[in-house]
Order: sequence, then structure tokens, then C-alpha cells
Amino acid sequence: MRITGNGTGFGQQGAGRDRAAAFRARHSIGQRIKGRILRREPNGLYWVQVGGEELLARLEVQADQGDELLFIVRALTPEIMLQALSGGISAGDLPGLVQRFRAAREVFEVSGSEMFAALQAIPPDPSLRREAFQKALEARPDSAANFAKVLALLAQINSSLGEEQTAVALYQPWLLPMRRRQEMLRRERGDGGTETSTSAVDPLAGDFELRLRVGNDASSLVLTAEKPEACGPLQVEIAALVRSELGLEPVMLGPNRLRRNNLGGVLGELFGDVPSWSSGGLNTRV
Repeated sequence: MRITGNGTGFGQQGAGRDRAAAFRARHSIGQRIKGRILRREPNGLYWVQVGGEELLARLEVQADQGDELLFIVRALTPEIMLQALSGGISAGDLPGLVQRFRAAREVFEVSGSEMFAALQAIPPDPSLRREAFQKALEARPDSAANFAKVLALLAQINSSLGEEQTAVALYQPWLLPMRRRQEMLRRERGDGGTETSTSAVDPLAGDFELRLRVGNDASSLVLTAEKPEACGPLQVEIAALVRSELGLEPVMLGPNRLRRNNLGGVLGELFGDVPSWSSGGLNTRV
């Protein structure tokens, strides 16, 4: 649902800030909370009790007075955003799992920054970089434990996917060791080939997405980035990795400018028909 105002004391900015601060203090991203429909206003908005607060909201799921809804906390800053789940949506846990995966990945990548800097000196060969990555983890028990947490959450994400997804979520940070917030999604294509989507943040090009399509002894790379004019080093490294892994010379398409979305990375594409941030979401705007 989308919040259009605050609860008791509506219009009092100080009270709104206090309620927002209290909500953030009590809740965390990925947490599930219940909300109850209190009453409907003549203009079609509803008063909803969520997390101990009464909020005026526009509902984008069907509900009647007295109904209880389940929400997942999607974001706490800069705005509080919740996702309302319709009953029986098996993918309902997926957004929360992805958020938890991203939080664990952040801890791992920040704590292992020195390790990643050393890996960048390894030639762009997937096998060599993976071997060096594994040796580095063996020498760093804390990083190994953090990496295990990331993989455990990734396994939960994959186990929650239905067969119709024909997708596997991956995390292979050794491939591009100086790029942060990496996540990958590999899908089977109808023609028997595969498409591997990667999103991450490059120090020069900013946010970027890469689509590697492989099939019929040919491969193509589609690269989009926040700053496509700064993609030169990234393009060279990616092409070398594909050449080493597949023995094919990839056809590079782009780089083009990345179109912004609210998915936060390619794993957001797994949400399917679960309402996105702007549909079935909550926005306190306080």
C-alpha cells in the first residue's frame, strides 16, 4: 500500500517524524509485520494499523474493514516502504530473502575489501581467480564465515523459486573482484541456450548490468551502465573472462545508458507477479 499521510496528528510534521523514527527503531528490512484495516474514508483511502501506528493509505490489494494483511518491510530509508502480500503468494518470502542476501553480501564485501584488491591482480581467467579466491578465504576465517552466510541465503532464494522460473541465482565475486554488490541470475532459454544477467557497481562506470547470451557456438554481451562513457576497462575485463571461460569471442552490444528501476539489482527480476515497490507498496513520505 502507499501511505498518503500519517496517523493521529495528521499534518503535524514533528509528530510524523517521531512516528517514522519509532517505526525504524522497531523494524528491520525483510521483517514481516501484520496490518489491520480500521475503516474506509469517503475518498477511498483506508486507515490501517501497522506496527502499532495508524496510517492513512491507498490500498492496492483487495481488503475489507477488519481484514488483516501481511507486509514485508522493503525499505526504511530514505522512505519507509512496505509490500502488501496477497494471501497464498508463495513468492511472498522472496523480497525479504533477497534483502537479507544483499545485507549479508554487503558485510562480506566490506570486510573483505583487502582480499578483493589482491584478487584484481590475477589475470581475468575465471579458474585462476576462483582458485585464488578460495585460498584467500582459507587464510581468513572471518571472511569465510561471512561468505558462508551469503551462500546460505542464496540457497534459500533458489529453493523458493518455482519450476516456471527456470532460473538460478548466483554469487561469484571472484569474477570481477573490484566490483561491489554483485548478483547474478542464470536462465534457460527456449532455444536451448542460456542468458546470464549480472548487476554490480563499477568504480568508474557506476551501476551496470550485463546480459551474456550463449547458444549455438556463439555468445553476445549486452552492457548498460550509469556512465557508459567510462566502461572501457570494464568491457575489456568482461570480454577476456568470457573468452577464457567459453573459448568464444563475444559480440559486445553497447555500452548503453542504464535505465533506472526500483529492483536494486537483477535478483529483483525474480519477484514476478509479486507487487513491486510502486504497487502494493507503502510510502510514508515523512
